[in-house]
Amino acid sequence: MHWKKGDLLKVTGLYLLIIPFLNALNATGYVSSQIQGHFGASSVEFMYMNLIPVFATIAGLPLALELSRKFRLKSMMLCITIAAIILNSCSAYTPGIFLFTLCRSLLSFCTIFGIVAALIPIVMIYNPKLNMAIMYGIVQFLIQGSSNVYKFLGAQFSNLYDWRTSLLLLNINFLLCILLTFLFLRKDVALGKEPFKFDFKGWILLILFFLPILFLSAEGQNREWFNDSKVSLAFAIILAVTGAYLFYASKAEAPIINLKVYRYRNVAVGSLFFFLIGLVNGTGSVIMGYMAGLLGFDDLYIARTHLYILAGIIFSIPICTYMMYRRVYLNIAAIFGFLAFTIYHLLMYFRFYPGIGEADFVLPFVIKGIGIGFLYLLSALYISENVPKQFSTSRMMSGIISRIVLATILGGAVLSTAISNTTTLHKTGISQQLTIGNTIASEKHKNTKNYYLSQGLEPAAADKMADNPLQSEMKTPATLLAYKDIYLAMAVISFLPIIILLFSRIGRRPLQSIQVEPLPM
Repeated sequence: MHWKKGDLLKVTGLYLLIIPFLNALNATGYVSSQIQGHFGASSVEFMYMNLIPVFATIAGLPLALELSRKFRLKSMMLCITIAAIILNSCSAYTPGIFLFTLCRSLLSFCTIFGIVAALIPIVMIYNPKLNMAIMYGIVQFLIQGSSNVYKFLGAQFSNLYDWRTSLLLLNINFLLCILLTFLFLRKDVALGKEPFKFDFKGWILLILFFLPILFLSAEGQNREWFNDSKVSLAFAIILAVTGAYLFYASKAEAPIINLKVYRYRNVAVGSLFFFLIGLVNGTGSVIMGYMAGLLGFDDLYIARTHLYILAGIIFSIPICTYMMYRRVYLNIAAIFGFLAFTIYHLLMYFRFYPGIGEADFVLPFVIKGIGIGFLYLLSALYISENVPKQFSTSRMMSGIISRIVLATILGGAVLSTAISNTTTLHKTGISQQLTIGNTIASEKHKNTKNYYLSQGLEPAAADKMADNPLQSEMKTPATLLAYKDIYLAMAVISFLPIIILLFSRIGRRPLQSIQVEPLPM
């Protein structure tokens, strides 16, 4: 490989230029409770505040990619950076939930243009000088590594005053992006020469597909799922829109998700691979609830503890990149990744008890970072193999919908319901031990009841009040048992792909060719 003079410095600068745009929503990752308290949002409103910007990014991705080809790169980067600063500042001082969510959604949509404007010159420099595995490895390293760093720094900045100072961190980064743009984006040219063409009909159907999933993710648990008619209606809409899109895509010339892309086995299997990765990595919300709700960790403590995941990422992504570059079989890297997640879930299974500290999370989080490094890089490479340029958006959206929309977001809502139901079952089981033979519980109930009787309550009311402390004490062990059940089940799910890979021929080959496009997003 022969680099021109200054190419390495230019590529480094362009990579740095991407980082703030990748993390526009991550700076407030650990201070969401402060934002919820500031706006006085209910739990459902809080879910919408968090989910709408994510769905705006995913839904806007195909349109933004197509539009970005028509703008001059340097001008686009400067305009988008200024727009990002304005929207980020507005979101910090909006008076209500609606405007806050709107600003955050527009900000997340704008960041796509910034990422593309920096990635396109990187791709042009890399090809054909450098193996695509290395470029994908670096991009995944930036995505996964920087997200942990920005969440940590966001928590640190919010501790200076409040959650608004974590947004100030982003503005400082965006201002640096303007400087980096003048230094490393010298040519102000547009790459797309063909007339603008976009599948707006397919895009509208895609948005209609996302809307009921957004509703289910935000309100499904509160509405007790199929016990509510609106939940059943939402599922019916999903099925109807899916059927309509399949019919439309089979007739359209260039749909957003072209069904022909699934003729490539790696795209079909890769989408399932993306879904599995989203499932095994989707239990992070359990740990967040455990730390904040049961262990009493504050934002800073949670942020510092989660930083150990970065150590695993720093270790695993370079190794996986080297393995792919040296044409090691794909199934070996996949086995390493799923084995890491299996060990992580088993280690955490034995850590759900009161009173543990930061040191108890170090080893599980490092191993989780190793799993993320192997699986996220491998999945991005695998689903991109031998896919022609005209199907680049199709394979990308297939992977994103599988991992983020279905596994992480909708799967997260189902996981919350499973935890709630399992906690109730364990609470019922524990309550059966509160009999007359349980002298400690019986004595406590008697003393509490006598206290309320002395306060003038009727015997029935005093008996009910005496039950409350016992019910409250049962909640913590019941929740811990539910967490243990979930993590044991996830350990089994994480291990199943290993068995499949060992006894099948899936992935028993090295990485194949990858086109300049699709971009490694």
